Amino acid sequence: MLFYLDDHAYAQRDLEARWQALSSQPELAAARRIAVCTHDRFEWLAIALYARRHGLSVAPLHSDTPQTSALAKARQLECDTLVWQSASNVHPLEPTQAPSGTLIQFSSGTTGEPKRIERTWSEIATEIEHYNRALDLSPEVVPVVACSVTHSYGLICGVMATMERGAVPHIVTGWNPKHLLRTLRQYSKPMLYSSPSFIKTLLMLWPGDQPLYGVMTSGSVMPRAWFETLTKKTINVWQQYGCSEAGCVAIARQPAEADVMGSALGHCELQAGDDPNAPQEVVIQVGGRAVHTGDAGYLDASGALHFCGRLDDTIISAGLNVYPQEVEEALMAHSGIQDVVVFKLPDALAGERVAAVYTGDASLTDRDLRSFYRERLATYQWPTWVRHLEQIPRMPNGKVSRRELASRFAVEGRNEPRQGVA
Repeated sequence: MLFYLDDHAYAQRDLEARWQALSSQPELAAARRIAVCTHDRFEWLAIALYARRHGLSVAPLHSDTPQTSALAKARQLECDTLVWQSASNVHPLEPTQAPSGTLIQFSSGTTGEPKRIERTWSEIATEIEHYNRALDLSPEVVPVVACSVTHSYGLICGVMATMERGAVPHIVTGWNPKHLLRTLRQYSKPMLYSSPSFIKTLLMLWPGDQPLYGVMTSGSVMPRAWFETLTKKTINVWQQYGCSEAGCVAIARQPAEADVMGSALGHCELQAGDDPNAPQEVVIQVGGRAVHTGDAGYLDASGALHFCGRLDDTIISAGLNVYPQEVEEALMAHSGIQDVVVFKLPDALAGERVAAVYTGDASLTDRDLRSFYRERLATYQWPTWVRHLEQIPRMPNGKVSRRELASRFAVEGRNEPRQGVA
């Protein structure tokens, strides 16, 4: 068996039958760079693995993209072929001189316009080799992949690396926690791959007297309250760190704190600050090049990376640096707050103001929150604009775009007086 997709098992013969169907189509047989837009996860995985086997380039497009937009995006990515929803619906495009043999993706876009990123299959093979070496897992540990398999985290780490080490990944589509619970209980040693927000939802349903074997998290730092619940209900906790340009570059096993991302994998080096009070940009040295991540972090005495947030997310209020995650950490300690995101809004006096949106008790007043801030935050860290939301908007990979929140609430923030500083 190669992998499970929800409740369906796929073997090598299923993959080869689909590959044969692909290679029999003249348009695909001549393709060098294939864009794929489909709801069918097996179709996507078959084409991605086909491209890797034959040294082609492949680009996943969001499955809900309209056909006209998908054609435009495929051309933007310099693809010569678009597979629209099914491999029987192939659209040849203009020939291209762009290289083949790459995985083509867009960056997450959390801090700006998404950009095209290409990594060669050779680079990905090196990442997988060192990723598996660092994990050092036995085949009976079964990754249950509850995240997108069109993104690097799910595709490379959750699926390809698992298959490479001889294990059988179980891919769960959709975001149904009860279905995921049933899937996890099928295995004696399941290892959940997902985002912090979805892991938090799942753990609310998971019984505390039956600890989950393992969880791998990536994408953002968990609030302390979520992390403490995770460590109580899970035997093994892993966290991984990376970026679209370099893939996974660090893994932490049983991290003591939520911000610990672990030491660099064997094929790369990490550079960052060495002072927790003065984090610096994380720079990845890999494949003879330097990748500037735009993340702030520091390396501790053991060489483990601590992630402190995005440099672009730092709020400079009256000349003082405010790191959103520090404020979020403090606010999450309030019993009436379930989830919170801190971001920057422009301010005529201070340059930038600390803003926050939260879910939880809608009856909390500015006086309630101000009393709470005073015990846990310096005055310059206090949010001066706060809104209760029924749900905090997140991207498909579970991340939050602070830039999107700032854009959404810019007018309100500019027109309303500062709060919480009296």
